[in-house]
Amino acid sequence: MSTFLLFVSFLLNIICLLAIVVLYTRQNRYVDLERRQGKMIEEMEETISAYLIEMKEENEAFIDSFHQRKGSGAPQRDKSEADFEAAPADMGHVSPANKRLNAAKAYKNNSPAGVTDQENGWTPILPEVIEEETLISQVLHLYEKGLSIEDIAKKLGKGITEIELLIKFNQKS
Repeated sequence: MSTFLLFVSFLLNIICLLAIVVLYTRQNRYVDLERRQGKMIEEMEETISAYLIEMKEENEAFIDSFHQRKGSGAPQRDKSEADFEAAPADMGHVSPANKRLNAAKAYKNNSPAGVTDQENGWTPILPEVIEEETLISQVLHLYEKGLSIEDIAKKLGKGITEIELLIKFNQKS
């Protein structure tokens, strides 16, 4: 009888050890998966940040060139614009950007002389830009005052993530 109980005890111990090993391997798989996902998230954040920084630099360069042209008085066309307009004829196919540019030029040329953009239903985008800039300035001002991100989001009626991103991309370096 004692040999039978001893055999059952060893059998139960072996089953318990196997169960522990199986659970341990499952746990390790989840930990490894979590680590890999964390690395992927970091890589994506770095990629997106690099892309946004690149876009910001391009936008600043565009704004600088726009201000330089605006400051010179007469509208000037540089070589890149002339190449840009001449290139579609050489390529055989027209890119969507060129199609839009050509359509805008054709529309502007065919519009009646007395009709303004306001009468056509077109409104300038500038008020939206001003509103966005004031939102950014409001967020930064409230953040500098010491309000938390949640409080700023509640006060301005915006999302927490939106406020976090505005602060992150507009902080002074």
